[in-house]
Amino acid sequence: MDSDGYLSEILVLLRQLLPLLMSLLDDALAVVLTRLGCHLPWLEQLMPFVLSGVTLYGVIHGSKVIYEFCKHQGQSLRSGNVSSSQ
Repeated sequence: MDSDGYLSEILVLLRQLLPLLMSLLDDALAVVLTRLGCHLPWLEQLMPFVLSGVTLYGVIHGSKVIYEFCKHQGQSLRSGNVSSSQ
């Protein structure tokens, strides 16, 4: 695989991980700033929204993955590519 293939795979992976990374960054900022004695009310108010967004993204993305997997399995069963395990 050439470097363009790797680059596109890395970009897809980063796009999929972006909500999780944002959530981790938000939590890390809250913990570090609180330890330093700096309390930012807007950051504490932002945390539930970030968590809700990450959860919603996970549900939507997960349902797409499950749908595609089931669709692929259904096509495999119809075409006879799945061997019976008896």
